[in-house]
Amino acid sequence: MNPFLTADYCDGRVRIGSKTYAAGAYVVHLLNQYYRNDTAARLGVYKQHGWNAAEQIAAGYLKETDFISAGTEIGLILNTLPMLKPFDQFNVDGERNRISDLFSENNAKQIADFFHRRSIVESKSQIELDLDLLPPEYDKKFFKDANMLISDISDTLAFYNAVSDDMREAFIKLQNFVTHVDEAARFDEEHLLPIALDVFGAVPFPVTTEYIPIKKNAKSKACTLARRLYFDSYYSFIITDFFEGLHHGHYPRRCGICKKYFLMTSARRQQYCNGLSPYEVRGKRITCRKYAASINRKELAAADPVVDIYNRRCSAIRTEKGRKTITDEFAKAAQTLAKEHKLKAQQDAAYASRQYAVDMSRERLYAETDKRLK
Repeated sequence: MNPFLTADYCDGRVRIGSKTYAAGAYVVHLLNQYYRNDTAARLGVYKQHGWNAAEQIAAGYLKETDFISAGTEIGLILNTLPMLKPFDQFNVDGERNRISDLFSENNAKQIADFFHRRSIVESKSQIELDLDLLPPEYDKKFFKDANMLISDISDTLAFYNAVSDDMREAFIKLQNFVTHVDEAARFDEEHLLPIALDVFGAVPFPVTTEYIPIKKNAKSKACTLARRLYFDSYYSFIITDFFEGLHHGHYPRRCGICKKYFLMTSARRQQYCNGLSPYEVRGKRITCRKYAASINRKELAAADPVVDIYNRRCSAIRTEKGRKTITDEFAKAAQTLAKEHKLKAQQDAAYASRQYAVDMSRERLYAETDKRLK
C-alpha cells in the first residue's frame, strides 16, 4: 500500500492534510485543474523506465539502470504533482526522500541478488524442498526482507505509472456525468445515482480503512468518529470522493457563464456558480449568478421545453432500466435515439413545435428503438 494518498471522511466532509472540504470537492478540483498549465499532461511523460522496471520485477529479473531511472522519473513527477489538489497538501519532500531511498543502487543489487538466489532454490526438486534440504543461497531473513522490499517497490511503481492515466480516465467520466446531470428528475442521491452508475459502472478497487477520532472543527473539544482511507491509486481516491459526495447530496456542475465546474450541495437546479463572472456590469465584477440574472437567463431547465422533454424521457428510461423492465442494450439505444430527436428539435423549429413531443413519447420512441435493434 502506497502511504502517499490518504483521506479522512466524516459527516459529508473530507480532510487531507490541513484542508477540510465538502466531500466531492476534489472532483471539482480535478475538473478545473486538469488542463491548467498542461499539468496532467506532463505527468504522462515520465513512466517509460517505471514500466520497464515493473515488468522486469514481475518477470523475475532487474536491470539496474532502468530501476534507478524509474526513481528519477518519479522525482520528476513529484515536481509537477503538487500543482494538483490534493497533492499540494502532502509531504512531498518526505515522499521524495522515500523514493530516493527506495530506488537506490543498493536496493537494485539486493533485488538482483534475491532473484539469483531464488532461481537456485526453485531449481531444486520438490523432494529436496520437502526435506528442507535448501541450498546455502537460501537465507530466510534475506528472502523475507527482499520480498517486503519488492512489494513496496511494486506498489509505488503501480501508483506512479498509473497516475496520469487515472486522472485522464476520471476526468473523462466525470465530464460525462456532468453532461447528463440535467436528465435527473431531481438532484438527489436517488435520482443521480443511476446516472453515476451508468457512467462509472461497477469497478471494484481495494481501499484500506481504519477508524480514527477527529474534531468536527477547530473549535470543537469533543471528537467524533471518522474513516481514514488509504488509496493505492489516484483513480480509487477520486471516485471514492465522488460517490462519498453524491451520498451526501453533493455533485459537480458546470457554470453556464464562466464554464468552470463547481460543487452543488443541494438539490436546487442551479446552473451558475457563485464565483466571479469574467464579465463586468457597470464596470464592476459580479458573480456568475448575478450576471446571469442581469441578462435575464433563467436557471430552470424547464425554461427550454426541448431540453425538458429530453431530460424527462432519459430519466424515465434510466428508471425502467433499473427496474429491469428494459435491457441495458435497449436503454442505451433509446437514449441515443432521444438525443438525436433533441438535436433535430434544437435545429428545426417546425419539428420542435409539431412532431418532437410525439417522437419522444414512450410508445413512439420505444417502437423506433425496437426497429433499430432488429
